[in-house]
Order: sequence, then structure tokens, then C-alpha cells
Amino acid sequence: MRLLLSFPASLLASSIAVAAPAAHHASSSQYAAHQTVTEQQAVGVYDLSGLPQFSGKVVQFLPSPHGSVTGLVLEDGTQVLVSPEQGHTLAGLVKPGDTVSIRGLKARTLPLIRAFGITSPRGRGMQDNFISMPQQSTEMIAGPDIVLHGEVWLSLYNLDGQVTGAVLKDHSVVYLSAREAGRVAAWLKPGQPLYAVGTGSSGELGTAIDAREIGPSANQLTGIAVGNGPPPGPAPGSAGYDIIPGSEEH
Repeated sequence: MRLLLSFPASLLASSIAVAAPAAHHASSSQYAAHQTVTEQQAVGVYDLSGLPQFSGKVVQFLPSPHGSVTGLVLEDGTQVLVSPEQGHTLAGLVKPGDTVSIRGLKARTLPLIRAFGITSPRGRGMQDNFISMPQQSTEMIAGPDIVLHGEVWLSLYNLDGQVTGAVLKDHSVVYLSAREAGRVAAWLKPGQPLYAVGTGSSGELGTAIDAREIGPSANQLTGIAVGNGPPPGPAPGSAGYDIIPGSEEH
């Protein structure tokens, strides 16, 4: 009788011993299935511990005209850039008001950081494995014009340290190509009034446009070539409108 009782007991013990790892495996799988994108990418390929570490409070995202983000701005005005592939991951990781830790490279003289790793105050992180990034999207933006106007808070930079637009005090962002920004550089300096028209996006992450017209006021606008297009020619009806560049040399 004692033997019969011990057999089921030993079988039950064996069943528990076998079932326990299976239950543990199931819970791990369930956890992995519910991980967010940022949690899955927190452990990256590269060891970033050799890179300088910075910290600061997030004031705003740097929204792109296409609806994503290209980085963020810290309280001291430093712009932190990530690759376009990581824009939505960054937006899900931090929020304005967070104090974040950043691994990356800081520009020598400009308030600019190229971030390769960002950690939120909640301990979640992301790693950016893309060493190069396009400076501007080649996609055309369709939709109604968005008008932005106000005082310039910051000049906007790209990874080469070139001015490519402006961040206004209302946190909206105006994008231009580096070539066009150089042509209207005086209007993109902090403290200057700016009026810009173009297509873009406006949502929870912020408002941004690719400027097609820009100036210090609505009555003083100049045409802007969007992206890498040729610079705009003379306005219709002006003296130079019917002149083909280079034709006067023949």
C-alpha cells in the first residue's frame, strides 16, 4: 500500500519538475511578445560605453515635415539628432520634460549632438546602429499649405553643422536645404521674425514644413527651392522672367 501511494507521489513530483521549466519558458515568450519596439532595441550591436555621455531635459522633439522626428532639443538649446529610421522609436521612448542620458558625439563649437544611444529616466533605452543618415528625404509632400510665423528660437542644423532652417519659439520647425538656408541666413538667426509657407505635417509630435516661401513677414516673401531642386527664377511679370539663364552669352 505504501508503495502504491509513493508511486503517484513520485510521478506528481516528476510532473511538477518537468512542468516548471515549461511554464517559465511560456512566461518568457509572453514577455518578449509584449515588449515594445524600444525595449527590443535597447540592447544593440555596438558597445557605446566608449562614447562621451551627456544628459539634459527634453524641451521638444524635432518633427520632420513627413510626420516623424529627426531628434530632440534639450533645455539648453542643444539639438540631439538621430537617424530617420529611429525617429518613431525615439518618440515612443521619451517625452518633453524627461531628463535623458545620451551617448554620442558633440560638435566642437555648435550646440549639436549626434546621438547613438539614448536612455529615458524610466530605464528604457534605444541604440542607433546607423552610422550615416540622409540629410533630407527625397519624398514629395502632398497636402495643403501650412503657414508658420513667429520669432526664431534656434537656428536648425544638420549633421554637417550647416544651417538648414529654424525652430520657432512656438516649437514649430521650418526646414530648408543648406543651399537655400545660406541664401536667407539673416532671417534664420535667433530673435528674428519669420514667416514661412510650405507643405508638411502637424500632430502630437509637433509641426514642421518644407518651406516654399519665406521672409520676415507675409509682405516680404521670397521663393525657396524645396529639397535639391534648382533655385527659383524671377517672379512672373518681372524684367528677368523671360530670360533663359546663359542665353545672353550667345
